[in-house]
Amino acid sequence: MKKILTLLLLFCFLISCERKESNFSEEMIEKLAFHDEGKNASVTVNLYSIIELYIRTNEDGIFVTNGELLYQSYKMYYQKNYKTYKEFLETVLNEDYVFDASNQKIILLENFKLNPKTEKEYDSLGFDRFLKKYSKPSLGENENEDELNNLIIQPDEFSTISYLLYLNGYDIRVDDIHPRYLIIKREDLFK
Repeated sequence: MKKILTLLLLFCFLISCERKESNFSEEMIEKLAFHDEGKNASVTVNLYSIIELYIRTNEDGIFVTNGELLYQSYKMYYQKNYKTYKEFLETVLNEDYVFDASNQKIILLENFKLNPKTEKEYDSLGFDRFLKKYSKPSLGENENEDELNNLIIQPDEFSTISYLLYLNGYDIRVDDIHPRYLIIKREDLFK
């Protein structure tokens, strides 16, 4: 009995010490937050400002924005509440953060509600099998890339699939030359 109790306590301790990995690393937040606004600064473009960012709302919805629109929202509405844009990003991009949709002061690309059927499928399959189901090898130059398998995705599922990939460290990039959506690991986008 003593051994079982000891093992149980050890197991509980290990679970409580397990640290959930952040969706965005400190380095990624630094790159997203970069805006050179000095008096002598020339116009600079943040290459990461076009990456889509998803924010959960208290109405079971998702706001979709990007780094530049989020920065403009910060400058207009949140600069008094957060010392820096980096601090604002760290808060808003935290997976547990839930935005008050009734007080929307975020410039959006779109907003949507999660598709319950797709969410249920994701929960039952797990991420790896879900990714395998909705992706296919890319026909592009890089054979390590995957793309969304558009043939099996319904229009009302696309946003939910994109969000679930986002939660697992993947982003969707549109290939302008060919009509396809590439699935790219977020860490590869920030290299």
